[in-house]
Parts: sequence; C-alpha cells; structure tokens
Amino acid sequence: MAVGLMRGEMVSNQFNAIPPIPTETARSARAIFGHRNFYILVGEHLESILEDIQPQCLLAAGVIFPQITFFQFLEGLTDAQAINAARTRLDWKFALHLPVYPPMFHERALCEFRRRILMNSLCQCEFQRLIDRLITFNPPLNNRFQDFKNLELVSTVCSVNRWDLIHESISKALEALACKFPIWLRNIALPHWYGRYSYITLGFNSTESHYQQELSIQEIGVDIHHLLDEIHRSSPPEISKLPEIKTLDHVWQHLQKKYQTTDEMQGVFKWNDCDSCIYLTGGKWHSTS
Repeated sequence: MAVGLMRGEMVSNQFNAIPPIPTETARSARAIFGHRNFYILVGEHLESILEDIQPQCLLAAGVIFPQITFFQFLEGLTDAQAINAARTRLDWKFALHLPVYPPMFHERALCEFRRRILMNSLCQCEFQRLIDRLITFNPPLNNRFQDFKNLELVSTVCSVNRWDLIHESISKALEALACKFPIWLRNIALPHWYGRYSYITLGFNSTESHYQQELSIQEIGVDIHHLLDEIHRSSPPEISKLPEIKTLDHVWQHLQKKYQTTDEMQGVFKWNDCDSCIYLTGGKWHSTS
C-alpha cells in the first residue's frame, strides 16, 4: 500500500488511499514523543487534515509530498535531507503514516511536486488549504512566519535546494584544489572562503526571507566567478580538467543565465521560475534528465 502511495498510484477517494498508522510506528513514536508534539498531532489527525482536498491537485502527486514540503519549510531541509528524515525519524513516520522501514522515493519527486504547485493555480489553492490546517496544530515556528502563503513557502524550499547545490559545487571544487593544488589555491583564495565553505559550516539559514536567501546565493556566485576567473587566467592546465571544476563551471553557466535576466536584486521575484532553476535545469537533475 505504502509503495503505491509513493509512486502516486492514488484512487479518487483519498480516505481509501491513506493507510492507518502502522502498529510498530505508533508504539515506538508514542513511547518517545509527547502527545502534544506537532508531528504526533499531524499523524493522529491526518484524515481530517486531508479531508475534501482535491486528489487530482495534491494527493495524486503522492499523499506524503504535501506534508513533507511543509515539514521541509519548518526545518530548512533540502530534498535529500527530507528523504533521510522520512527514512530515519519516527516522528516524521508517524505524521506520514509510514512503516518503521518505509519504501524509498527519489528526491526528484519532491521537486516535481513543488513544480506542480508553482504552475497550477488550483493546486496552489488546495495547498494553501492544507497549510492552513497544518498550522492549527502549532508547528515549531521559532517566531518566524505568522502568515503562511503557499508560493512563498514553496519558493523558500526551492531556494534551500538551490543554495545547497551551489554551495556543494564550490565546496567540492575547493576541496579538490586543496588536495591537488594547495599552493596555487592558497595564493588566490579569499579570506572568507575558509569559513563559508568549511565542513563545520552549519548550512543554509532557513529563517531568512526568500529575498535574503537569493542574496546569499548571489554572494556564493561572486565567489564562483572569482575562482573560475583565476582558474582560466592563471592556473595550471590540469586544474580545468578536474571533474569538480567542470561541474562548477556547468553550474556557473546556468547561474549566470538566471541572474542576468531577472530583477531579483530589486526584490522582484518570479515564483514559477522552474525553467531557469539551477537545481532543476543546471545541476541536480541535469545528468538524469
């Protein structure tokens, strides 16, 4: 049953498509988490939360993807981190009615679900209804958003994934250079790189606004431009042939296309910018599309 839900094999009646909380999941989660825990409350009321939600808009994409997207937003998780949470965390499994050993799905499914929301006004309305119901269970907001809007929420999650992809690309490039060309890297590195791209970096700050997130992406873009410019201008020829540098250059080409044609620096955002999204078209899914 759960495998069918992951693949989006839904029937028209959503109540028939929502399995009960598996006994082992329920017993284990309730032994660990209090009855007022947000995820426990969502799991206990999942049928009423999804009641009369249009299946063709949200549930057809996979009954757990709308809730996972909301959970990602709360915790500032990437798609890969969200998949891992659904695999390892009992509170998420309880909320999603998953077994202790759940079937896995590809992280691309979460990206495709967000694209459905961004591109379809009816789906946006249905997702907003779901969000409005979820927030009645007092999610852990940490004094953040009080007025949840579906497009801002989805776009925030998209930005988390874009930031992670771009940050990972330059981090891996710098790691490869530090191993193979340390003297050259030491001569061209900017001082803030040692903190911004180290392993101890905590990652993306999910409490920032969407505008601040995009500014953070552009700041990393400035670093990528500096590194690639130095590589093309003064590096040994072997550096350009490194796989990590080729990947970084590929990401940079798509990043340039996005920010040369938008007004985001002035605070004007395109919510449905999937066609120019570095995560979808230039990086994460490029090799599988």
